[in-house]
Amino acid sequence: MYPCLVADIGGTNARFSLVTGCENGQYQLSQNHDLRSGEYSSFEACLQTYLDMIEGPMPKSACVALAGPVVGDEVLMTNVNWLFSQTAVKQQFGFEVFCALNDFAALANSVPHLHADDLATIIDGTPNPQGARAIVGPGTGLGVAALVPGKDEWVVVPGEGGHVAYAAQSPREMAVAALMQEQGYVCAEALISGRGMVNLFNSLAEIDGNPARVAEASEIATLAWEQQDSLALEVWELFFQGVGTVASDVALVYNAKGGVYLGGGILPRNIEAFKKSGFEQRFKEKGIQRGFMENIPVYLILHKHPALIGAAAWLSDLYSE
Repeated sequence: MYPCLVADIGGTNARFSLVTGCENGQYQLSQNHDLRSGEYSSFEACLQTYLDMIEGPMPKSACVALAGPVVGDEVLMTNVNWLFSQTAVKQQFGFEVFCALNDFAALANSVPHLHADDLATIIDGTPNPQGARAIVGPGTGLGVAALVPGKDEWVVVPGEGGHVAYAAQSPREMAVAALMQEQGYVCAEALISGRGMVNLFNSLAEIDGNPARVAEASEIATLAWEQQDSLALEVWELFFQGVGTVASDVALVYNAKGGVYLGGGILPRNIEAFKKSGFEQRFKEKGIQRGFMENIPVYLILHKHPALIGAAAWLSDLYSE
């Protein structure tokens, strides 16, 4: 099957790589390239750009992890305006095998292949080796998936959990939710994601009569960590606590005694502030189910491209069937 192509495509970046082999459970990635999703009118155009960049033999198989539900042959992405047919892509590029899967399904599929140095422990606990594992991650959007034990192997359960209703837990969160509800439905992703941080900042500023506004989450990071702006610092704290609420909700839904794994691009870049935040308290605050949450460990995925590993493992499983 080697070399094969894997990709992790979100609303901001499209990351491509070739898998050249697997030794001792470790997939070898080479010819890595990051492209800007928004600069391409279609998935096919983006894929062709990558194929034009690589050297050596062309891959005959590909697995693409992407932000959005994958149901049937036709794929419509969530945070970038791309629509494509898996069958048509396979035929156009001459792949023997081509498949698309949800990016957090790929992330979940990577978990059994990660090593200790790919993870940072955020909350200590005792994982049940046979217990389900929950995967949650804020990035451009908010991804949710699970890994549950099957008869002979782990089974990936993808979903669109980032679009469940936002669960405000504090007066400030409730004020933000009330303001945003004037525009309609408020999902978790609307506040617990990169664009969600922008919504948090601008909503709180409006509530407080503060004229400050931002257009990108990176502006909030600069205001908070470089300028110690009080509103930006509050936004980060509410964001971290919101991640705690979502992660614990998902842990309850999946009975995730095997642990919770946090992915996405935001948390690893702000790990020290995250560790000092109210995340753990919010994660464990589940009323009569607090005892259930007490011993569930939480890990932060540090591997730079775990979805690529998950996509490579997905292809490997297809070839072994």
